[in-house]
Amino acid sequence: MKKIILAVFLLSVVGCSYFQEPEKFIKDPHFAEYQDQRDKLERQYLRKEINYAEYVEKRDALDREYDGQVISRDEKIRE
Repeated sequence: MKKIILAVFLLSVVGCSYFQEPEKFIKDPHFAEYQDQRDKLERQYLRKEINYAEYVEKRDALDREYDGQVISRDEKIRE
């Protein structure tokens, strides 16, 4: 009985410490790539490498592409 209690205690301690930073374990690679591309685009605009119209056009295209990926993944999950 003592071994079971000890095992449950150890598992709870390990489990709690394992999930101190859940964002490290729950990652969406598609979103991470989208966010990276969006950040690069914003840096280009802030460095004046592209004008505002180009920034908005590229940002909207990137958003549409990511939205399409999300819809596609949602459809696959529902199947």
